Amino acid sequence: MIRQIMYKEILENLLSFRFILSLLLVIILFGVCGFVFAGKYRQQSNVYWEKTNENLSGLSEQTDKLYQLAFYKYRVWRKPKPLALCAEGSEKSLPDYFAFDVFSTDLPQLKGQGNFTLSRFSSIDWVFIISTILSFLALVFTYDTISGEREDGTLRLMLSNTMPRHKLLLGKYLGVLLSIGIPLFIGLLVSLIIVVAPNAVVLSGFDWLKILTVVLLSFLYLSIFIFLGMFISSRTAHTANSMVMLLLIWVVVVVLIPSFGRIISEVSGEAPNPADLERRMSEISAQVWGNTSQFGERAGNWTGDPKHPMNNPPARARLKTTSTNMRNKAREDYHNKMLAQAFTGRNLTCFSPTVIYQRASEMVAGTGISRCVDLCRQIKEYQSELKEFIRSKDSEDPDSLHLVFPEKSSADHWRAISHNPVDFSTVPKFQERDLALGQSLRLAIWDIGLLVLFNLVFFAASFVSFLRYDPR
Repeated sequence: MIRQIMYKEILENLLSFRFILSLLLVIILFGVCGFVFAGKYRQQSNVYWEKTNENLSGLSEQTDKLYQLAFYKYRVWRKPKPLALCAEGSEKSLPDYFAFDVFSTDLPQLKGQGNFTLSRFSSIDWVFIISTILSFLALVFTYDTISGEREDGTLRLMLSNTMPRHKLLLGKYLGVLLSIGIPLFIGLLVSLIIVVAPNAVVLSGFDWLKILTVVLLSFLYLSIFIFLGMFISSRTAHTANSMVMLLLIWVVVVVLIPSFGRIISEVSGEAPNPADLERRMSEISAQVWGNTSQFGERAGNWTGDPKHPMNNPPARARLKTTSTNMRNKAREDYHNKMLAQAFTGRNLTCFSPTVIYQRASEMVAGTGISRCVDLCRQIKEYQSELKEFIRSKDSEDPDSLHLVFPEKSSADHWRAISHNPVDFSTVPKFQERDLALGQSLRLAIWDIGLLVLFNLVFFAASFVSFLRYDPR
């Protein structure tokens, strides 16, 4: 019985004019998405490898003296992600450039390669198309599922045959879900063919698993709007009223609430001010250099001869290390405030299924702000690894003072760090690591749970409402 109702819904949808228009619109949008992404990804990859090779070349030039490695300004460019095709999110507005040495890290910077005079429009990716266009189509296919049957008189006829209402509701739900799935599947296939066929993007086995996960999340998201449409349709007597109510709800949930995220972020807390960071840096300098005796006698003195009685290399090392650590802490606090403000806006808008779906998809795809946070973590780990490598090599030099601290003049004139050459092949190289699918799912587990919860709530609402619906 459920199968018959499902087939009836699918057949009616496939023969309808709205399905033909929906299919054409979805294919065009996914096709444009594929073409735009393929060109952009190719350009970004060329820039990334060019910058990465320049960085490695500069690193190799520092290996003639070990201490030069410690003060080399390592530059990391954010690697373009193939799965940005699925969920690019806010990738284009996030920092893409990170500069650091083994002692400190500069604030992340945005150094885009595009034309800065052009407006930064919303990303055309799968999540954007599904969260906006297909969610609206789900309402178009469901606004008349109950009220339309009532107006035509077919609802009374079906229920007069002692058909259980829950089976009728479930059959209609599955019919609409599969009807929406047909243009979605074709659109995804077109997009993938455009991107993969000319080898513009190479996808690994793990990438395909993540793509499948994003597709499943998409169906879970669209299911919410199908249940929502059936609920509103079972609460109204006329299809026109149902469509108007659903349109208003769609505008609020899909358009307004996600757009208010930035506004909420700005008004919910004080934005970090660069002037405050500069003032904090000045306070640190005054605090450290105003009381150098706390680090040892003559800690504030420096001459080119480490054996000069005015010098105290260990005390100098403690002073410079403390100053650098305090400055690093100030930059880290500033960066954390920026992240906290960004997360606040997203957390306060999580009652919108659209925001939840976008966030979960970004976590699975390895893009968005969470990817930026993870990249910063990996850079810190690399700093520690490279610093330990320098300490290890420095301990092998009997002529070194074995004082690995952030003052290049001391490392040069005092030989505080070894001047011996080092084999470039043994030097640790930075390489960004993608999260495994299991790790990504753990990060997105709460968002996935919320999507499931929305489905359960709207299913219960539509079921209870349909049980009380008068088909006459």
